[in-house]
Amino acid sequence: MTSNDSLPANFAWRDDLSAEIGVTERGFVVDVEGETIPGVLWSPRPLEEITTPLPLVLMGHGGQSHKRADRMAAIGRRLARRQGFLAASIDQIDHGERGPLTDEGGDDTRYRALWQRPGLIDQSVAQWRAVTRALAALTCVDDTRIGFWGLSMGTMFGMPFVAEEPLVRAAVLGLASLTGNSVDRSGIRATFEASAPRVACPVMWVVQWDDERFDRDGSIALYNLLGSAVGNGNKRLIAFPGLHAEAPDESTVLTREFLGRELGR
Repeated sequence: MTSNDSLPANFAWRDDLSAEIGVTERGFVVDVEGETIPGVLWSPRPLEEITTPLPLVLMGHGGQSHKRADRMAAIGRRLARRQGFLAASIDQIDHGERGPLTDEGGDDTRYRALWQRPGLIDQSVAQWRAVTRALAALTCVDDTRIGFWGLSMGTMFGMPFVAEEPLVRAAVLGLASLTGNSVDRSGIRATFEASAPRVACPVMWVVQWDDERFDRDGSIALYNLLGSAVGNGNKRLIAFPGLHAEAPDESTVLTREFLGRELGR
């Protein structure tokens, strides 16, 4: 892709281009109904050198975090360097450049208030779909091989999106449940119950066995509701001991490899 390539009308690159060994990082913005959604794209080489479209993994960050948080950047760079994929993350509603909810362990009152906002999930789904369409139109993106990676709040916003978006071919979801403290305060259960059966793509579901925010039994119950076909590795569950934020590096490796297999076919 060169600077002269045609871009979607609602899409623009930002000037914050950077690179490290094996990875190029570039910011972008997408206009969705008058709101600017900032994002970042990681690629295995400069975009102008990509002559064959590559798979794309969309990534949803966790609560009170942002698109370039350490974990998001690490996963995005590894998807680019080790899988040879493109990876993109955006600031979720009221997070990062879009609001005050940037630091984990920050103002819990504001985070609770976010989930009481009418139409929040519909707004998020519409924005994710607009961002997906804009990225899929880029010449460097293979729009037949798009995946999603999002845990915890990434699943709270991401599962309804994956249920609605036919371009998503595979998804990593989890650290979520039908029961637990985070479910009670967000009121997300009904959304999960409605969207999970409509998730038809292959899914890898992640569970932290001692999760203090999302109950284990409710997490397994939510996994069982997923509409993904059973067999041929289409519906997988991985579990590790530890609290919500104690997922080991092995978990990230397995989820990347899962997306690598599904989108690399």
